Amino acid sequence: MALETTATFIGHNECYGLSEDKLKEAIRGLIENGVTDFLSGGQGGFDRLCSHCVYELKKEYPHINNYLVNPYLSFNVYNKELFDSIIYPDGFEKYHFKSAIPARNRYMMDNSGYAICFVTNSWGGAAKTFERAKRKKLRIINLGEKEDGERWVDFQ
Repeated sequence: MALETTATFIGHNECYGLSEDKLKEAIRGLIENGVTDFLSGGQGGFDRLCSHCVYELKKEYPHINNYLVNPYLSFNVYNKELFDSIIYPDGFEKYHFKSAIPARNRYMMDNSGYAICFVTNSWGGAAKTFERAKRKKLRIINLGEKEDGERWVDFQ
């Protein structure tokens, strides 16, 4: 996977107000700009919605890949059939399960050039991951913005 063709998802467990159509539109826009690989953490409502949308979009774009990044071996994977592959990063066996989640989030940021987000507040794991994505200069679409439509956060 190359950074310029890989996107990840960052969001809160709850994603009230986000429609599947709006999310698919954002994913479709990245696909049409060359993104082929999508990384999901598989945890929480936003991650599940994203995984489902990528899975559905594979019907239109069979060349895209839907990956789950597994933080630890006993992680409960919902809907395995949605994913093309499950990635368990090298070295993750050293993490306690509580520190494996932030490590997984760092891995996804470090291996992506884009992020589709649903971040509406400045606290919690999604907000911390969002800040890391900004520091890493990922191209970001935050669907959690109060403004109408997507907001690109561009640091290039």
